[in-house]
Amino acid sequence: MRRGSHAHLCSRYLSVRRRLCSWKQAVNMSEPRYYRGIYWPVITNGFKDGTDELSYQIYSRRQRKKSLVTANLVDLALKVGLVIISAVTHDATTASTQHIAWTGTFASLNVCACALSWWRPVASHRLHWAAGGTWLLLIIQCFSKQSIGLQEPQNQVWYMLFIVFVPYAMFPLSLRWCISLGILSFLAHVVATIVYIHADTGSSVVKCNSKQRYACAWRLLGGNVLLHAAVNFAGFYAKSFVDCEQRKVFLETQKSKGAYQKTRIESGRQWSLIQSVIPDFLAKKISTHLCESSDDFQRVIDVTSHQVHDVSILFADIKGFTDLSSKCSAQELVEMLNSLFGRFDKLASENHCLRIKLLGDCYFCVSGLLQPRADHARCCVNMGLHMIRAIRDVRRRMKDLKVDLDMRIGVHSGQVTCAVLGQLKWQLDLWSPDVTLANHIESTGLPGRVHISSSTFKCLNGAFKVDPGDDGAQDPLLEEHNLVTYFIRSTEPPQVIRKTPVTNVENGSEECIKLTQNNVSAVPTPPKLPKRNAKENPWKPQMPFENYYHGDSKDVHDAQQKTDVEEVEKIHKLVEAFAKNMNSWSLQFNGTELESSFRELDVDTFKSNVMCCMVQWLFVVAVQSLAHYDCGNLMIVLVVMTIPLSLCFALVMFQEFPSLQRHLVNFSARVTNTRILRVMHICFFIFIMALSSTIKLYICPLAPHQKISNSASTVFNFTATISNLHNDTAPDDCRQPDYVVLTWVLCLIALTSVFKLYFLIKTLLATVSVAMYCILLVHYYMYYQTENMLLLPAQMVVLMFGFLVVVVTHARLVEVISRLEFLWRRQVKSDLEHMESTQDMNRRLLGHIMPDHVVNHFLSRDWRPDKLYAQQHEEAGVLFACVANFSSLLESRDALDSLRVLNRLILVFDELVLHKTYMGIEKIKTIGATYMVASGLDPKLKSGKDDHRHLVALYECALKLVEILENIRDYSFKLRAGISCGPLVGGVIGARKPVYDIWGNTVNEAARMESTGEINRIQVTKYTHQLMRYQFAHKYRGFVEVKGKGMMETWWVKRKLLTPHYGLYRWGLISIPFSAQKRTEWRRGRSNPWTRTENSAQHPLASLLFSMQQTRQHIHTHPLYSSEESRTDPEVQLS
Repeated sequence: MRRGSHAHLCSRYLSVRRRLCSWKQAVNMSEPRYYRGIYWPVITNGFKDGTDELSYQIYSRRQRKKSLVTANLVDLALKVGLVIISAVTHDATTASTQHIAWTGTFASLNVCACALSWWRPVASHRLHWAAGGTWLLLIIQCFSKQSIGLQEPQNQVWYMLFIVFVPYAMFPLSLRWCISLGILSFLAHVVATIVYIHADTGSSVVKCNSKQRYACAWRLLGGNVLLHAAVNFAGFYAKSFVDCEQRKVFLETQKSKGAYQKTRIESGRQWSLIQSVIPDFLAKKISTHLCESSDDFQRVIDVTSHQVHDVSILFADIKGFTDLSSKCSAQELVEMLNSLFGRFDKLASENHCLRIKLLGDCYFCVSGLLQPRADHARCCVNMGLHMIRAIRDVRRRMKDLKVDLDMRIGVHSGQVTCAVLGQLKWQLDLWSPDVTLANHIESTGLPGRVHISSSTFKCLNGAFKVDPGDDGAQDPLLEEHNLVTYFIRSTEPPQVIRKTPVTNVENGSEECIKLTQNNVSAVPTPPKLPKRNAKENPWKPQMPFENYYHGDSKDVHDAQQKTDVEEVEKIHKLVEAFAKNMNSWSLQFNGTELESSFRELDVDTFKSNVMCCMVQWLFVVAVQSLAHYDCGNLMIVLVVMTIPLSLCFALVMFQEFPSLQRHLVNFSARVTNTRILRVMHICFFIFIMALSSTIKLYICPLAPHQKISNSASTVFNFTATISNLHNDTAPDDCRQPDYVVLTWVLCLIALTSVFKLYFLIKTLLATVSVAMYCILLVHYYMYYQTENMLLLPAQMVVLMFGFLVVVVTHARLVEVISRLEFLWRRQVKSDLEHMESTQDMNRRLLGHIMPDHVVNHFLSRDWRPDKLYAQQHEEAGVLFACVANFSSLLESRDALDSLRVLNRLILVFDELVLHKTYMGIEKIKTIGATYMVASGLDPKLKSGKDDHRHLVALYECALKLVEILENIRDYSFKLRAGISCGPLVGGVIGARKPVYDIWGNTVNEAARMESTGEINRIQVTKYTHQLMRYQFAHKYRGFVEVKGKGMMETWWVKRKLLTPHYGLYRWGLISIPFSAQKRTEWRRGRSNPWTRTENSAQHPLASLLFSMQQTRQHIHTHPLYSSEESRTDPEVQLS
């Protein structure tokens, strides 16, 4: 894009980009909240859209399917461990049949839960029910006391902690459900305990020394409450953060999916636009060339050029069009042309012709270009006859206007070279003397007849009856080439009768066609062509860009479809595909750069990690203080160890309080911002917690050979504790050794709330802690030989290993989610960049096809796809500039070499038009060696009816073109130019190949001014002279015979001196100022435009196709793009 519209389109894109980037914050989910660097969890962390929330819950459950299976397996392993311990420490006959049966039943239910979790219908729709069933199974096991090992009182508390923590860590449930289950578990445990206490306190046999026992029971109940609170807090905090991270993964996946789909849509638009410029095979040739050598633009002009020896060329001109344009409004004229040329495009497709371009009211097509055809001449003749019939239909519909509309058609067979020239208003063009001959054959033909050359007549092989072409107008060029012409006798297309079945010859089958005897044609009707019924199914032309930009150009969030279970399944597969970027064991990224970038992200959660550990330590202190209140030394040590941990927490928080001493703030910032210091700090904190929680074993040990009854380990079952109230047992034994182990569980659970610490480090810390705990357990109870003392360490070892598995599994899950979120965030960034690049390329591509103000019209929200773009211009200037002697100078060269020179000339002309001095000038098209531009088409650049600045720029542009050619030393090129000013109509027509064109008497007059002019001179009409007589000096020429106009009075424009801001190169090319260079993004390193075009170093079309190719490669390598799509998607098959 160029000039003012580029800024408009950029601002338009930025608004879309802002809406896209704010999608997560403003539409779906609020950003995680942090207060002074500490994550602030929320319970209602859901999407505002209910459908999105449901989709996320399905996705989240699928992600935790393996975790649910692991939870059931851990519970099964706990049962097995307890059964083994019971078998070793008890007489085998002591286990009742009832307990064995219930244990087997519970184990079978665990296995069923695992199987259900892997069953696809349950995994897709009802996985949360399987999780709820698992929780009920755990609760029933605990409260029923029927499972072997769990009927013993010392196992009740730790199993309840397991039940509370597992839903947070491993169940595929929402945060609210996890909180609800945690609270229900806690309340059930506490209520059952209180009820039992009150039931026993009502006994009439309670002795007077029972007060201390009651105090002990209530203290231990308080310890249980604190244990539940600690586990719920850690679980809620971790679940909230993990849920937030998982929602980010879901959102990033959705955003990437939306951006990817948008990129694919835009890429498809690119290809559609490119196909409107060049045929498919040429684009594939360029793409293949650039794939083989991505930086080789030297041979692009050779690659874009395509020479064909046996083709037929058709020119068709509408007779009476000038008269019609004066009687129609701009909208009616453009609608009529769009309908007519749209029908011609349809006929061209049916008759195996390719439209090259529209030359005002002239239709230019060719047959045999895309693929060699022996019947190319017959195809063109049939096309011409169908066009004559189509124009008759138009004439009947518009009979009220009393305009004699007809088609004058010329066909010539020969060879052509096709290419896309220049860098503005790209269109496929044909170049050869045979194209010129075909144009002259059309102009010398008769309305309503198909005029053919002798070469076309030979190619027809007698398929059509002809009449001599003596009735046509005489033409010097045709006489120079001694070209004999003919008229096709018939004015109706042949009737083609097909036998059935009709099959494709290319597939090895035969195509049976029965031809009529007169005016037969070997052109087969396409097999899928439906039988037309004009009354039942009238043909309607498509609108340019219908459902193209307006219908599909939505924000990514609006464009994407709501995800259902199948869509969630696809997202799940995408996540698994992304997981391939990580090592399956260590979870490290395959690239070191990715890994180093990811590990810097823990800075955001560092303060939260330390805070969670600090809170868990305070719970440890509180529980041990309640359970061992009578150990004064323990109280002192716990307080002492709290001081350094508090200092560690304060150290990381100093950064959030700038008012403190600067060296404290700086040191805190250094610790927070240095990765190795962060890891060392958190590891030190956890190690001190784990070590300090074992202090009780050293400073308050139990007396050797002390017998500890069943009541010594739990508050849930108070049978023994309350029974001690009825005897004379000493009241000083309220010490609970198992509560030390339960506080160790809190230290393990604290690791789950340490976010973005590498999971192998977490695993190492947890493993070392469990190993230390197990050694201490065995050592601490090695002297106690009672049955219960043998049971306690063994059961606690099982407990520790069970929690170890849960903690490691949760750590791995969090690591995977964090890394996926990191990968998707990078992917979304890449997708947005590619989407931006693709959209920008599309807009620039549109700017290479039509004027900027027209591009703005189609990109605006006010554009109606069902209405054609048409604009009546009361005053506009038109310039035709022809390199008059181009063919004669290069007739000795081959076609490809001539095309290279022509391309260089057009590129230089485009450079001139792009200069800021000529901002009001738009290139319309090139016709061979003729360059057509217009001025005054953009209403925003005109201040009023009397504003003729655009015409001044057009004059200066014409004078500059003459000067450029005069200063070329290698060739003696001469320019012949004509200018006319007046009213005209501009519009966009064509659905398959949208093109902007202008029509009207002004256009015809400008063309006649050029054709009747002289070399190195610019001829203008009388009206144009009157407008510019005070700005430019003119020389009166007189009256000139003009075809279709009679005698016209014309003037020559006198040459002007160069303006100061222009300089000349060796070829007389203008020096583009640096500011102008920056406006044209396709052009780089342009010290000499002619040298650049000579080397073909930066061919604009090749650059665009290369960028398109990179976009396609991005699509191919995107995780959303599967191998199945690559086989079924025709848009991505560029080469």
